Amino acid sequence: MLKIRIKLKEVLKEKGVTQKQLEKLSGVSQARISKLSSNDRQEVNLVMLEKIAHALDINDLSVLMQFEEREE
Repeated sequence: MLKIRIKLKEVLKEKGVTQKQLEKLSGVSQARISKLSSNDRQEVNLVMLEKIAHALDINDLSVLMQFEEREE
């Protein structure tokens, strides 16, 4: 079965942006960014993803997330 993996932690590292900086750029709280970065969420708010993608100048959602095989 496939699972969606959020790659925000890797993207932030690659772009040299901290969670706190992203909070200021996106308007999304650092606590939410932290939870999203830990890839420990069951649900993701699309508006939040849109704000983060806009703040990081990302126009391809696959940069932020991908499918991967889930271990059963």
